[in-house]
Amino acid sequence: MARMIPYRVTQASQRANASPSVSLERGSYRMHAPNPRPLPALLQGNTPPARRSIVHEINRNLALLLFLLVVGCLACFASAYYLFTTRWAYPQVHLSNMSNPSYEVNASTFTDRQHGGDMSTRYLAYLPHSGFHNQRIAFENALLLAYALRRTLLVPPIRLGNKPMRYVEFDALMQHHELSSKDGLQHCLQVPPYMSRPLECLTYFESTYLPWTWLINISSVAAQQDLLLRSTMSQQWIHDNLGLDEKDAYVLRDDSPYQFRFLDTYSDTSPATDRYTLDIYFRDLVNIPHRLLQLGTLFGTSRLRLKHRRNVDHRRAIRQSMMFANPDLVHASSSIARALGDFYIAIHLRTGDGHFKKKVEKTVNSIWWKILHDVVGFPSSAKCDLESVFYGNMSRDCVLDNPNSGSETSSPSLASLTVAIPALTFKIQCRSPRHREQAYQSLNVPLYVATDLRDPSSNPGLDILRRTFPCIFFLGDFPRETQALKRLGSPYDGVSLYPFLLPFVDAMVAGNASKVIGTEGSTFSKFVSEILWSSSPDRPEGL
Repeated sequence: MARMIPYRVTQASQRANASPSVSLERGSYRMHAPNPRPLPALLQGNTPPARRSIVHEINRNLALLLFLLVVGCLACFASAYYLFTTRWAYPQVHLSNMSNPSYEVNASTFTDRQHGGDMSTRYLAYLPHSGFHNQRIAFENALLLAYALRRTLLVPPIRLGNKPMRYVEFDALMQHHELSSKDGLQHCLQVPPYMSRPLECLTYFESTYLPWTWLINISSVAAQQDLLLRSTMSQQWIHDNLGLDEKDAYVLRDDSPYQFRFLDTYSDTSPATDRYTLDIYFRDLVNIPHRLLQLGTLFGTSRLRLKHRRNVDHRRAIRQSMMFANPDLVHASSSIARALGDFYIAIHLRTGDGHFKKKVEKTVNSIWWKILHDVVGFPSSAKCDLESVFYGNMSRDCVLDNPNSGSETSSPSLASLTVAIPALTFKIQCRSPRHREQAYQSLNVPLYVATDLRDPSSNPGLDILRRTFPCIFFLGDFPRETQALKRLGSPYDGVSLYPFLLPFVDAMVAGNASKVIGTEGSTFSKFVSEILWSSSPDRPEGL
C-alpha cells in the first residue's frame, strides 16, 4: 500500500523549492537572489593599488568634465548678456557724416544756438503740417510775419515722409509734433538689417527731417531779419535753448485751418466772401509783450493780406529765395536736363493724393491738349483729328460737332499743317520710333514727365502721352544721374534722404525745360512754374 505524505510536509517542500522572488504568504519570509554586480570601486574597502589609480583617474576626468561644463555655461551666459546689452551697437553711425558736408547753404548768420540769456529778444513760433509745399507756404508766411513784427523766427525743420502730418486743431497738432519727435531714438539707426526692429523704431525710417538751409539759400533774407533754426518741434527745446516757460508765451490757438488772417493795414478788411473767419492786424500783434508768440497753422497763399510796400517787397524776396540750391540736387537735375537736349517740354503731373487722384484721366487729357495747342501749335480745328489718331476715337464734343466724321486718320486740316519746330538734336535714344509723317514731326520733341504715379513708364493712365510723344522720359530713365543721392542722409536723424529727394529732382528737371505745364490746383505745380521755371538761369529757349 502506498504511503501517504502529510499535507503539511508537501506544503513545506513546495515553499522550499519556490523561487526567491515569490511574494510572501502567511508570514513566510521573502528571499532575495544574490546581486551579480560588484560594488562600485569607490565603495570597495580593500582595493588593490592598481585599481585605486584607475579610480583616481576616473575621478579627475569627472571633475574636469564638470569644470568645463560650468565654464561653458558661464561663457554662454556672458555672451548672451553682452549681445543683449550691445544689440544696437552695430554698425556705428555718426550723424555728422551722413550727408554732404556742403548741406548748409550759407547758414552762418542763423544757427541753432543759445539765445536764452538775451532777455530783450522776442520770438515767433508756429506749427507746420501737411506736405512739403504746404510747409513751404507756411514758412514763407512765417518769415514775413516775423519780419513785420520784429521777432526772431524759430525755424522748424522740414518734415518729409510718405504720410504727411495733416492739419488738426492747435492742441492736437502740438501733441502730434511732440509724439513725432525722434529724440532718444538714435539707436534705431544701429539695428542691423537682419534683425527685427523694436516697436519704437517701426516708423523711424518712414519720415525724416531736414533744416531749411540744407535745401535753399536763404542768406539774403537772413541778412534782413533774425532767424533761429530749431532741430526739433518739442516744447522742451524752447525751454532748454531759450529758457522760456509757459508764462513767457502768448498762444494764439486755432480751431480750423482758415480761422485767422493777418493784415498789415488797419483800414483794410477781408472780403465778406473770404474763407478766413477772423482778421488780426499786425499792430495788435506788435503790442503783445510776451517773449514768445506761439501760432498754429500759417498755411495758405492768401493768409497774409499785405498793403505796405515794404512788406510786399520782402515777400517777393522771400519767394525768390525758395529756389532749391543744394549742390547735389542741382548737379543731378542739370545732368538730366543736359541729357534731354537743348529743347524739351516738361509736365508736372500730380496724382498721388486727395482730389488729384480722383481725376487723373481728366487731368492727363487736359494737359495733352494744352501741349498740342498751346506749346506745339496745333490749331483748335485739328483737335478732333488728333483725338482720332492718338486716342483711337473722338470725344463726345467732337462727335456732336462732327456727326459724319469717319475713321480717317489724316484729314485735310491735319495733313496740311506745317508746325514750326526747332532743329532737334537728340542726345538720348527715344522710347519709341519717332514720327515720320510731316504733320507729326513736331511731336518728336522730348517730353519729360515729372509725376508721382507709380511705374509711369507702363502706367495705363499715361498711354495717350506715350502714343503721342515717342521721346517721352521719366526720372526712372536716369539712374546714373541720381546715383550720388543715395549716399545722402539727414543731418538730424541719419535716415536716408534718397526716396524723399527724388520729387525735388523731378521738379527741378521740369523747371529747366523750355516750357512746363503743371497740374491745375497743385501748389507743387505752381511752385515749379512760378519759381523753378521762371527763375531758372539756364532754361533753354524754344518752342
